[in-house]
Amino acid sequence: MAIPTSKPAPPADAAPGAEADGHTHTSSANRRSNARGSHGADQQQSLVVPGLYGQEPVTGLHFTRMLRSEWTKIRTVRSTMWSLIVMVVLIVGMAALLGATIDTPDDEGKDPTVSLALAGAVVAQIAAATLGVLTISAEYTTGMIRSTMTAYPRRISVLAAKAVVFGILMFGVGLVACYLAFLVADGMFSRDVAAESTNREIVKGVLGTATYLALLGLLSLGIGTMLRHSAGAVTTVLAGVLVPTIFGRFIPGKVGDWVVGYSPTALLTKMVAPYGDVEGGMNGGVGPWPGMIVMACYAAAALVGAGVLIKSRDV
Repeated sequence: MAIPTSKPAPPADAAPGAEADGHTHTSSANRRSNARGSHGADQQQSLVVPGLYGQEPVTGLHFTRMLRSEWTKIRTVRSTMWSLIVMVVLIVGMAALLGATIDTPDDEGKDPTVSLALAGAVVAQIAAATLGVLTISAEYTTGMIRSTMTAYPRRISVLAAKAVVFGILMFGVGLVACYLAFLVADGMFSRDVAAESTNREIVKGVLGTATYLALLGLLSLGIGTMLRHSAGAVTTVLAGVLVPTIFGRFIPGKVGDWVVGYSPTALLTKMVAPYGDVEGGMNGGVGPWPGMIVMACYAAAALVGAGVLIKSRDV
């Protein structure tokens, strides 16, 4: 005998004419589940999870964050501290040494105090160039550059942040060191040894030398980025700074004068030398402040080359 069966009643939300079978229950439950899931996802997306200890969440790669990151790195590396100390000691120490040993003026006449005080900058530029190279090459040596580029994939922005932080730091430290050297020399040199410096000579010597050290550091930063090797980059920078001044004099004709006059060391010497020597055509080339424009072009060319290479090759 056949057992009668009865179909279950269709759910209340079933469409008219739809069969009230198990599939109806399943599709209705799925619709309700999907609705709850999408509503929960919308709620989850609308939530803003605060950062650790109530800080604002990181919303993007801002250039100010890169500047703070580079400042943290450059001030916590020991090579930065020692290089800056060596640079300051060379500038101020040379001024004190000359003030303690020179007791007779030069046969050609007395130089202004600021010119004698900043003679140590010619040697201190080696420390500035070394620090500029180590600012980037140390990251390649330790492999930290991979972490930097992973956190900040915008490589040009990373290089720009390094250049801004390093340039400001070098200019500030150089400005303080040069002015301290002038104060030390002004207090130690007698008027029989050094002539009194005018405000124009002080500004040219102190401000110009600090500008030169910052630009030389940026030039070294660019070369260090291109070569990615500390020893090779330092050697290259020092060769470019010192060799033209030394061996350019052996090149005959105007070519030798051009090589010497536009060399970085000659540009620095014109910032330190008295105005009388500069206006008299010292070392040929350009004047003191136009020389800083030339030096800025050197640094810009190195940074542009570094930007092209850092963007096109693997780290």
